Amino acid sequence: MDELRSENVPTLIILGSISILLLVGCIVGFVLLYQKRMLEEKQKRTVQEMDYQNKMIQLQFESLERERKRIGADLHDSLGSLLWGAKINASIITNSSPLTGNAQESCNELTEILDESIEVVRRIAWELTPEAFQYSGLSESIKKFCERLDSPDCKILVNEIDILFWNDDRALQVFRIAQELIMNAIKHSKCTTIQVSVECVAKSVRLTVADDGVGFNSRPDKKGVGLWNIDQRVKQLAGKLNIGNPPMGSGSEISIEVTLGHGKV
Repeated sequence: MDELRSENVPTLIILGSISILLLVGCIVGFVLLYQKRMLEEKQKRTVQEMDYQNKMIQLQFESLERERKRIGADLHDSLGSLLWGAKINASIITNSSPLTGNAQESCNELTEILDESIEVVRRIAWELTPEAFQYSGLSESIKKFCERLDSPDCKILVNEIDILFWNDDRALQVFRIAQELIMNAIKHSKCTTIQVSVECVAKSVRLTVADDGVGFNSRPDKKGVGLWNIDQRVKQLAGKLNIGNPPMGSGSEISIEVTLGHGKV
């Protein structure tokens, strides 16, 4: 009996060691599986949070677009009509009774102010809701916007723009980005020249805005509201944003590249 027990000791030791190793393996496997599930759950929550943030940003831009359309329509239909009515009444007064001296001069000045006010209202209403966008598409709308802002103090040079009839919601987002980039350059860069180009590259459209101004700090913690809006719009479009220096040396050059939808060129 003692001999039998002595012979079984190594076997028992081996079986015990195997059992311990299996137990340790099970524990390690359970821990790894638990960590994997926790990591997957964390990644899932991260993706859900990002989707939620993107959806909220998208809703914010959609709300902003609706508000722009409402304000633009109010300006054009209400204020524009009132100014036009005032101009007609001023013309009636001028034609109904002859004016001389200061009265004639004041009436002429009033007519000029009304004409200028009507043009300003039309320009602002167009920028808020570009009526030509639905009919002319992205390229022509950018050209028209640049022509309206071109001035002796800041020349806006529109380089060869590829003919691109693209007028859906994504195209409107690209147009808003172009507006933001050009207005930022005019307001903040102290530039005298802005170069704008739109190119069709393969199945993508590339918008580039370069200026000869003072440049800016593009560090992530130094982004202003304007650049943040541009960055968020580009993300909504699943595009690429590149910030660098223009060929002219000074200033800044910002370009975005967005994949076109089928049949947009």
